[in-house]
Amino acid sequence: MNRIALILMIASAILVSCSDDPRQGWSTKSAYPTQYTTIAVNTFENETHYRQIGFLLTKALVATIESRTPYKVTNEMNAETLLTGRIVNVELTSLSQNRGSSNLDEEVVVGVTIDFNWTNLETDRTIVERLKFEGGGLFVPTTPSSEVIELGEFEVVQQLATDVVDELQSAW
Repeated sequence: MNRIALILMIASAILVSCSDDPRQGWSTKSAYPTQYTTIAVNTFENETHYRQIGFLLTKALVATIESRTPYKVTNEMNAETLLTGRIVNVELTSLSQNRGSSNLDEEVVVGVTIDFNWTNLETDRTIVERLKFEGGGLFVPTTPSSEVIELGEFEVVQQLATDVVDELQSAW
């Protein structure tokens, strides 16, 4: 069999094995709802005393939506959909302590709990809603690492942004 025929046979087998519906397995179509093209992201409300978390999360969400979805982030006046949310809790949890006399925390997780809602602005219908959605970011405050809490905050907002954008796929 010549090489071109073999390549065509393999290519057709691959295309036949792909589904038109992402719910049915491998697909060449987007896993995100295709009836929308634009999304507005409001700054997440923050019910905690960790003020910067809301701004960091919103910025991470915008960047993740722009890089991983087919949607264009725009202002609410020009958007078809709106992503809103609130930060309901931020906790620091010690995973381990120094065994020496100081008993300092060696590994600490910044845990963040959020509620979010993705709404179709034309119909005012909720597309996706999640309550008590959680994420965590680790930092090591003791020497030799001496990491600052902001490193854990950065890690948790990046993880939450990725997880929230993944949840936007579940609308189909």
